Amino acid sequence: MRFLKMIARSARGMAVAGAVTLAPAAATATEIVVTHYGAGMYGIPYSVALEKGWFKEAGIDVKGILTSKGGGTSVRNLMAGGTVYGEVALTAAISAIKEGFPIKIVNAGTIGRNGFWVIREGDKIETPADLKGKTIAFSRPRSSSEAQVISFLNLHKVPLSDVKMLAAGDIAPGITALVNKKADIALATEPAYTMSLRNGMKLQPIRWVDRDVPPPMQTVGIATVENIEKKGDEIRRIIEARRRGVKFIYENLAETAKLSSKDMRLDPDIVESMIKNVSLVSERWWSEGAFDRQAMETVIDDMVKAGQIERPVNLDEMIDRRFLPADLKTGS
Repeated sequence: MRFLKMIARSARGMAVAGAVTLAPAAATATEIVVTHYGAGMYGIPYSVALEKGWFKEAGIDVKGILTSKGGGTSVRNLMAGGTVYGEVALTAAISAIKEGFPIKIVNAGTIGRNGFWVIREGDKIETPADLKGKTIAFSRPRSSSEAQVISFLNLHKVPLSDVKMLAAGDIAPGITALVNKKADIALATEPAYTMSLRNGMKLQPIRWVDRDVPPPMQTVGIATVENIEKKGDEIRRIIEARRRGVKFIYENLAETAKLSSKDMRLDPDIVESMIKNVSLVSERWWSEGAFDRQAMETVIDDMVKAGQIERPVNLDEMIDRRFLPADLKTGS
């Protein structure tokens, strides 16, 4: 029950966001939380929707979006106030549901990898045997980055007990730990990867380590059972707004970079380069919302092998498909 106790202790203020398509007559206040918003790439569809005015078109008052540093923090923030919807790590969502918390998964967020596992330039980690005894930096417990470590260790049949796991708190601190020789391997996602290189850090990607790992579902949209019953229309329109933002990313790269640069506090050309880097790793990392069962099962398998959860895991009971657009429900 540790996860539930952590949620019970957390009470934080929220920001806001809403949804799209057919505008209702009156605006309503809607709050959402997105993992690593403004500091990672997960929030770009929401930034686009905000800047394009699509939430306002839907008649929903949006003043901002609450961020978090990933893992269980995102779920705790969702539960701390009147937040309608959150995009969080699938690992965090499953852990919370398994512990009995009243939330449902309502859409897919991101699928695949969005960064590189890196070592210090000049170091040699070339085979699975070289992983033994190494310290691997990830962001937080129950985060997608922790799940990715577990995935490649399982792939290479390296027991978790053979490495040291370092929860650095976020991606950038993990890279700092690597540079300062407190870690041997770190995950470098955008924008941390690009900014680290621009700041002169000597990083060397080790692409072999996760090249053959099945694509995991990194993030999902969640809502409480109470909000699902009381605010289902808002949840539906949030998912539609996000989908509209995702489509825009793939169709209008340069403008997407310009629109999202405000929240990321970076120059548009840097953001554009980062989006291109993500696409090199996973061609369509931002999902329009349809569930990928295999990608979800990949994450569950890794969590079970790591001792984070126990089976059975009933995805059908965890998922509520009612709020997906009709064309995204098929096969999900």
